[in-house]
Amino acid sequence: MKNYNFLANKKVAFIISAVLLVAGLASFIILGFNFGVDFSGGSKITMQLENKPTDADLDKIEEIVKSEVGEANFVSLINSTANTKTVIVTIKSVVSFDNRVRSALAELYGVAADDLGDKNVSTDNEYAYFTFNSKNDVKEDALKEKLNALDADAADGVFKSVSAKDGVVTVNYYSTSIEQQIVNKVSETTPVANEDISTISKNRAAAQTKTALIAAAVAIVLMLVYITIRFKQIASGLASVICLFFNLFIMFAFYSVFRWEMTLDIIPACLTILGYSINATIVIFDRIRENCKSEPSFDDAANSGVHSTLLRSINTTITTLITIILVYILGVESIKAFALPLIIGIIAGLFSSVFLSAPIWSVLKKKDVKKDDVAEA
Repeated sequence: MKNYNFLANKKVAFIISAVLLVAGLASFIILGFNFGVDFSGGSKITMQLENKPTDADLDKIEEIVKSEVGEANFVSLINSTANTKTVIVTIKSVVSFDNRVRSALAELYGVAADDLGDKNVSTDNEYAYFTFNSKNDVKEDALKEKLNALDADAADGVFKSVSAKDGVVTVNYYSTSIEQQIVNKVSETTPVANEDISTISKNRAAAQTKTALIAAAVAIVLMLVYITIRFKQIASGLASVICLFFNLFIMFAFYSVFRWEMTLDIIPACLTILGYSINATIVIFDRIRENCKSEPSFDDAANSGVHSTLLRSINTTITTLITIILVYILGVESIKAFALPLIIGIIAGLFSSVFLSAPIWSVLKKKDVKKDDVAEA
């Protein structure tokens, strides 16, 4: 690409980018996103089976889950590659026994149901419990009667114990949650060695989504300010931020098109993509600024700057991708959920930093010059 003029051929890059953006936007509208329980609320049930499940076993487990929660509330079933005996089932939030317990406790203790937070499970999965703040003194007999009435068929009752100290109340109870029912049903046909159940409420999921958006917005704003100060013009800052938006957009477009599950791991992945991409863009912008001292025009300086950093950009991206791809192939499910968006974002970052950053800076810079000319006239 020695003779390729990145600035003279910027329309080609802009057209390719526009096509990708339109396709991604169409996918957002038509397909939407496959939000995991981290964002939509729900439960993740990890079951370690006694034997490696066959395809027929996995189909049977999926059938059991759908019969318990309904097909609309079924999210996914994954046979872990790290441990082939492990099956991970994800379901959306459903009106379960634990929610009825939460409502009963909120009524007794005079607090909002949301203030009770998420249900916790003992380390041996023997019982569940809620820990919350309340100044109300509720008699144990009244609490026991209230909880046991929620499941009259429970042989040993629902209530286990209660403790209160300095306004912090912990109520322990035997959970007959929908998640545990799923495990029990699966155990009847496919022996389960042990299980782990984690639940996230819709309110907590909404709070995590809000935090993620705020973190990304603050990071982008600070980058805009930093680059504007460093290069002494707003055009460079805007160009870099546009490229950052492009990289994240492409990553989210892939998640929408292929219906990949979006988990909480995507938040640190997005922030990592932002940091990695801005670094590649700054290297190019630094070289362009140096070339402006000797080149006759900004476009010539920009084109020369991209060419002089091209090999560095490609080599850095390839070496980084080799590591992340290996992590994705060999890592456990949680590591894969972090590595996958990084792979997409880094590839998109190479395209935007090489083909888009300098041309966008040039376009914005020329618009600023025209505005100044109009003002002087």
